[in-house]
Amino acid sequence: MRKRLLRGFYLGEYLIEPVTGKVSGPGPQQHLPSKAIEVLLCLASDPRMMISREELLKTVWGEGNGSHEALSHVIGALRHAFDDHPDDPKFVQTLPRRGYRLLQDPRFVDADCDASAGGAVDPETSSTEGSNRGWFAELTRRGVFETGIAYLIVGWLLIQVADVTFDNLGLPAWAPKFVTYLVIGGFPIALLLSWFLDISESGTVIDDSGSRPAEKAFSKTYLSVVGALVLASIAVFVYDRFIGIPVETPTYDLRSNDDTGELVIDPNSIAVLPLMNIDGSEQTTIFANGLMEDVINRLARIPGLRVASRGDSFSLPANAASSDVRQRLRVNYYVEGSARFAGDQLRVVIQLIESENGRHLLSRSFDSERKDFFRIQDEITKLIIANLRVALPEETQSPVDSAVSASNIDAYVLYRRGIEELHKPATVESIDQAMDWFTQSLQLDPEYAAAHAGICLAYSAGFKVTDDPTLIGKAEQACAIALSLTPNLIIVHNALGDLYWETGKNEEAETSYQYALAINENDAAALTGLAAVYASEQKLAEAEDSFKRALALQPGNWRSYDELGWFLYQHGRYAEAAATYQEVVSLDERNMQGWGNLGTSLMLSGNFAAAAPAFKRSIEIEPQVDAYSNLGLMYYYLGQMESAIAAIENAVELAPADHLVWANLGDALYFSEQAQRVGEVFGRAETLAESSLSVNSKAAGTTIDLAWIKAMLGKMDAAKELIDRALELAPNDPYVHYIHGLVLTRLGDRNAAMAKLEIAVEMGYPLVMLAAEPHLSDLKELPQFLALIKEDRAN
Repeated sequence: MRKRLLRGFYLGEYLIEPVTGKVSGPGPQQHLPSKAIEVLLCLASDPRMMISREELLKTVWGEGNGSHEALSHVIGALRHAFDDHPDDPKFVQTLPRRGYRLLQDPRFVDADCDASAGGAVDPETSSTEGSNRGWFAELTRRGVFETGIAYLIVGWLLIQVADVTFDNLGLPAWAPKFVTYLVIGGFPIALLLSWFLDISESGTVIDDSGSRPAEKAFSKTYLSVVGALVLASIAVFVYDRFIGIPVETPTYDLRSNDDTGELVIDPNSIAVLPLMNIDGSEQTTIFANGLMEDVINRLARIPGLRVASRGDSFSLPANAASSDVRQRLRVNYYVEGSARFAGDQLRVVIQLIESENGRHLLSRSFDSERKDFFRIQDEITKLIIANLRVALPEETQSPVDSAVSASNIDAYVLYRRGIEELHKPATVESIDQAMDWFTQSLQLDPEYAAAHAGICLAYSAGFKVTDDPTLIGKAEQACAIALSLTPNLIIVHNALGDLYWETGKNEEAETSYQYALAINENDAAALTGLAAVYASEQKLAEAEDSFKRALALQPGNWRSYDELGWFLYQHGRYAEAAATYQEVVSLDERNMQGWGNLGTSLMLSGNFAAAAPAFKRSIEIEPQVDAYSNLGLMYYYLGQMESAIAAIENAVELAPADHLVWANLGDALYFSEQAQRVGEVFGRAETLAESSLSVNSKAAGTTIDLAWIKAMLGKMDAAKELIDRALELAPNDPYVHYIHGLVLTRLGDRNAAMAKLEIAVEMGYPLVMLAAEPHLSDLKELPQFLALIKEDRAN
């Protein structure tokens, strides 16, 4: 095989001359180095089969001499020569971490000479029949197309005859289906007969190119069609005998005439709509929302009962029509009502309604003093369950414990205010406001566990926003107090899970989330937290499954979409992340965090035109660190350094303790007229990143950020150590390999840098960002680099 390949061969429209290294094809003639030719010969010797990296290295370079970087460099040269692309390969396909395979069968230059000379067929090449005639020509010669067309015509006629006449002839109900199965099953048999009968007739080689007489062609087509129908009828008869052809059983639509929708409604499903605020006060709104959210949480803990999420239910107005509830929420029952305060008196009206017809199953008013709120809460839940007793399965009749520990009513209202703030996208202001409400709640009831857990959540969220390590100790203290007061409170275990995850204690975080799920298996916050832990441990399938479970439980919860978007973003799936963040802003059009994340995902997927408005929309709603920083990065990639510096400096003002915005600022300054500030800015970034790693040493993102910061400060040995650590923590993160390539570029090792960048691209790093990166200017004239970004530039 190799001897024939050395004489020259075709791959598609390209002619390869191994001896000279020339590649001729649609474009200008290319020249391949000797190692590239050797790799290509190895792949062409066994086309369409995977050749492992180790086997290629051993065959081409010799035992122990080659490197994976050198092999990646050679593969890049081959792709450049064939104008191939790793995202949509036509010639060389990469099988990540395994090897490569050639997707084209080689056609030998000397094949025509052998045939015309009457020589024997090379046994090594007898299977590559397309080199003599071509696949399409062979199908035509064997009459496969003629047989296929004839069979389709005959089959269509048989089905039409069966449909029109079988009922009138009184044949069984299964007879028309028998004919349909027969026709469908016989089609591939007819094609196979048409192919193989040629061998039976000639008795020689498949390559016989002599034309067949018309009578012979007709006989072969006729025999193939009839034979296929006979064989298919036997097969369908056996199938019907032992398995049975399904026969449609008549069904009767028992819905009322005015219900024309095709909705699938779970009979054991319910939604809790927001209560109407009669007196219009802010206090009543917060009080009523808290009441109904707690009812939702308690109903969600009942086995067998499907409860619409808060995000879904509260997307409808308090007095929504029953038809709207049924269409939007797909529930069989829903709860609505009203609330008002008059001094110390509370009045709540609750109505349980059947969504199909708007019929009231329950209507009850509650009048009491404010201090009796928790008793009213219990009574409302028990009444709802009692009135659903007939419809719900027996296991749903078990009593329900409170999802929030009881307290002084005023302390509870203040606690609810804090929770409402944490429901918003996290900012320094919203977290400070939530903290203030929780603190006021504890002033009224110092042993209110839920308020302590709220403080733990607020400190944990504050660490995410500010990177201030002092908040971790405060969060731990608040969580410890909450846990000692009420061990079985879900919010406490979710707060602990968030805290452990932020500090790199993954095992403890997983235990906390699992404890919360043991209390309520339908808790979306615990599921998304658990998914984040799985993702950080590279358990990607488990992470995605947990995210999807959370979304299935609460499809109207923007936070679940936000967490899933971040997971997709981290693993290079930028277009999917953008689509997920689009769901976030669809659910909450004033969600500045969602708009900022949408802009970032669009930018990394190469859609700068759509990214800029998303960033500006985020900043317009409320100035955000990430929105300003990423807007600055977009200007940086466009080469507009002054605009980039201005935007990133706004981010620095909002988050002076964020190492990444300082590093981004340093990159922009490096290519501007303010380059004298670079050392100072990267020095500040270094201090902040090291402080963040002292809190969570397992943070792969911070580790690779610090590696780049060290490289920009000239501390290359430290940068290499950090890169090795990041590769251990996140081997599948394309950003880690990308930064590795940048560092190697600064070291002047262009070939090794290209190998790392190719790995990053294979894992999903966007080519458009690679092409725009100013730090890669030294690589942009390399043939491998040009080949890598050629298709992207064309787009």
